Amino acid sequence: MNAYRIVTILTLMALSSFAGAQSAGTTTFEFLKTQYSARGAAMSNNLLAVKGDVNALFINPAVLSGIKKPQWSINYVDHLLDFQAGQLAYTRPLDVVGNVAVGLLYFNYGDFEETNQFGETTGRTFSASEFALATSISNHLGEGFDYGLSLKFIYSSLDSYNATGLALDAGLFYTAPYLSNTQFGFAISNLGFVLSNYTNASNDKLPLFLRFGFAKKLEHLPLLFTASLNDLTLKTGDNMDFIKRFSIGGEFDISEVVKLRVGYDNGINRSVKPLQGRSFSGVSAGLGIYWKSFRLDYAFSTYGDLGTLNRLGVSGNLK
Repeated sequence: MNAYRIVTILTLMALSSFAGAQSAGTTTFEFLKTQYSARGAAMSNNLLAVKGDVNALFINPAVLSGIKKPQWSINYVDHLLDFQAGQLAYTRPLDVVGNVAVGLLYFNYGDFEETNQFGETTGRTFSASEFALATSISNHLGEGFDYGLSLKFIYSSLDSYNATGLALDAGLFYTAPYLSNTQFGFAISNLGFVLSNYTNASNDKLPLFLRFGFAKKLEHLPLLFTASLNDLTLKTGDNMDFIKRFSIGGEFDISEVVKLRVGYDNGINRSVKPLQGRSFSGVSAGLGIYWKSFRLDYAFSTYGDLGTLNRLGVSGNLK
């Protein structure tokens, strides 16, 4: 492994150490932690170590390395409370530099009625929305390693107020030579700073997100199994609490055309389940249908008493 590769890996590890030292604190731009990909959401956000899918641009940019043809995707999210969100992504290989990509996240909260301090409507409405624009590069490091870096500009608008931020996503992808069809993924998301706040009194931070996971294609079963530990920057006072923030997912090959996906996110289940009794929150499922050079994805996710999310996505390869 040459000096450039060693420096790259050490830099990503140093960034992870910095991210891991952060507490959750008060953050803005929480829409960045939403899962937009229908395929990823059906497997409980587990595209972290699944190589070759442009839908993972905002999860782990390293998995884009090695994509041989230009690839695009469009995803739509029917969110809770009728909020609307989506993701656009495009990547293509370039000689020498590797794969380059661009992507857009958007989140529209709709219109709201303005009220005064007594809760009375004034007859005026206002809107709120957010978006993130990213540009990314990924390439091989050698000896089974790939890397990915994304730079994001973030914008949030609430009525006449707005906030902006600049963030870096960094990821590593490792194909284990000693384990058949097994890959590992590691990613840091939203490492950066707020450029401008809604008000001068605000002192918000970006929602740092650190994840580690793996994916394995089973030899005697048509199943891609995935698992990850999520939100590793969150400090709760319990040093072992991070183990409970896991998610697992799977993609079954029903045929060459149809893929069945299921998942479970224990972090979501713990966050929204009622104080008494059990909850099915955190459970997800979906389908992928391949047709020629296109793939249509659907995902259903439940958040218990809060409601459910539906996602639709379409992806394709360009010649």
